[in-house]
Amino acid sequence: MRTVPHFWWLFAIVLLLSGCAAGNRDSSVDNAPLSAFGPLTHDSQWYLSRIDSASPEDRFALQVLATRRLIADGDRSQANAVQQQLAREATTPRQTVALRLLNALQLGKDGQSSKALNRIAGIDLRPLDSNTVQFYYRLQSELLLKTGQKTAAANSLISLDPYLKGDLASKNQQQIWLLLQDSNSNTLKNYVSAANRMKREKAAGWLELTLIAKEPKNQSQLFADWQKRYPGHPAAAFFTPATDTSAQPVIAESTGITPTAGIQKIAVFLPLSGKLAEPANALKSGLEQANIAAGNKFTFTYYDENSLSMPELITKAQQNGAQLVIGPLQKNKVEQLSASNVTVPVLALNQLGNQPAADNLYYFSLSPEDEAAQIAQKIHEDGLKNPLLLLPSNALGDRTAAGFNSYWQSLEIGEATVAKFRSRDELLTLLRQKLGGTGTALQAGQIQSLADDPASDPNRVDAIFMLASAFEASNIKSSVDMMLGDSPVRPTYYLGSKSNSSGLRADVALALNGMQLGDMPWMLNRMPEELAKATAALPQASGDQLRLYAMGYDAGNLVNQLSELRQNPDMTLNGLTGVLHVTTDGVILHDLVWTRYTNGQLTTNEPALAQPAVQQPAQ
Repeated sequence: MRTVPHFWWLFAIVLLLSGCAAGNRDSSVDNAPLSAFGPLTHDSQWYLSRIDSASPEDRFALQVLATRRLIADGDRSQANAVQQQLAREATTPRQTVALRLLNALQLGKDGQSSKALNRIAGIDLRPLDSNTVQFYYRLQSELLLKTGQKTAAANSLISLDPYLKGDLASKNQQQIWLLLQDSNSNTLKNYVSAANRMKREKAAGWLELTLIAKEPKNQSQLFADWQKRYPGHPAAAFFTPATDTSAQPVIAESTGITPTAGIQKIAVFLPLSGKLAEPANALKSGLEQANIAAGNKFTFTYYDENSLSMPELITKAQQNGAQLVIGPLQKNKVEQLSASNVTVPVLALNQLGNQPAADNLYYFSLSPEDEAAQIAQKIHEDGLKNPLLLLPSNALGDRTAAGFNSYWQSLEIGEATVAKFRSRDELLTLLRQKLGGTGTALQAGQIQSLADDPASDPNRVDAIFMLASAFEASNIKSSVDMMLGDSPVRPTYYLGSKSNSSGLRADVALALNGMQLGDMPWMLNRMPEELAKATAALPQASGDQLRLYAMGYDAGNLVNQLSELRQNPDMTLNGLTGVLHVTTDGVILHDLVWTRYTNGQLTTNEPALAQPAVQQPAQ
């Protein structure tokens, strides 16, 4: 499978999508019943010319077909004009879904794949016909591929597979296997767990066989056991067990990881000049403190990543005898480094959207996407199914939504409802819409009103995650409580690190009662001695600087254990940023600690660790 050209996975998915984006325009289908998301057999004008004489139902379908053809042909202006007409005519749930799919198709065509995914988030597929469901999964998988989410894209194609037959099914199954080939073991294990919880046996079969293909030993026995559990599974056609440990499986894990134990000479690339010099100083302080705690076993040589090109810096560091590089911090510098000829291990202090999985490259970041995915996992583990995300309408809100839904999509229980706002008035309007306030016409397939529906309603909003300061979060919760009135049904609230603030007024802290907050243990006063050392080194440090200090400290502690942690993804290391573990792709993950506001205080499952909410580290 590794001999297949890299472009094949994209070509295959485009080919699959062409089933609903192109056609042979055979006149023999002219008399077939109209399906808005069936094959496109004519040009746009053919569909538009028949609208006036069509029945109301066919009229809408003709306009959808015409719009799809216009989008495929690149006629954005006319496609938008027809969509505006459709927006005025859409009255049924199916028609509303059709409009959302067209909007997403246009956004994807315009290169706005993340926005397109948000547009189709939360669509209820149950009332839709087979052609529309197939179109949805094809479109979703294409958009996920464009955003670099190969495992999620494969998951969409697995959901599509039961609808396909013959050659289309064979091509779809081959595409599933090709996409899963690039998934790391930790991601696959998460998807297996979700598939088993949702009783998706066919999906679990694909994912488990991919994991078997990554095992260096006993593939024949593991495959035989798999076949007993999944008799007749189509994935079996794509896998042949390795005959001995020297033979590489179809999906081979890299075995060339450079050992990092015993490394002493380290080059550190940081933006020591310019606007990022202050954050870089916080990272540097964390590294130095970790070295002191380790008995000064490292020799750090610092380089300003803004002073030379990345190839020049790498050459200079290697000439100076560097055994490992920590940094750079800026994303564009990480991109340059990943494309450079660097032979020593590198612990980059940022993460790319689609980073290369090289044996000597590691990625450590405090990304909003990673935090949002952990919040999604927490909500799911708490047994909640219909979260509402309240996010600012900016780049941070977009990244948070993408991170949350990257995890939520793997669960196959729909997608989270995302509400983005620019002002308080816009937020209140969104809350009335999402929670069923006056003037809101709720339709089938949408998240239903908390105020008007009983607690047993499976579609009600049962969780709210907000990206807001502690003061903003208290105001939002008060607004929701007022809207819900006397209803006994209340959502569970979740907050991230942005909401962990110092100096809260007592009334604000009390207003946050019941809310759960996830953050680094370091930022929750669970390591007071280490915090005292940090504040001594950085007396004016803000919350963000303290987080960067913790990141630097953990980077220093990770150096000698990077290769071992990567080869053993189940191993962990306790750090200031959380419990650390390394994926087989070299990505360092840190687990949040969860606390809850009770009587104006943040408490944990360990009562002795309770801390007054007003004494949190400065934000």
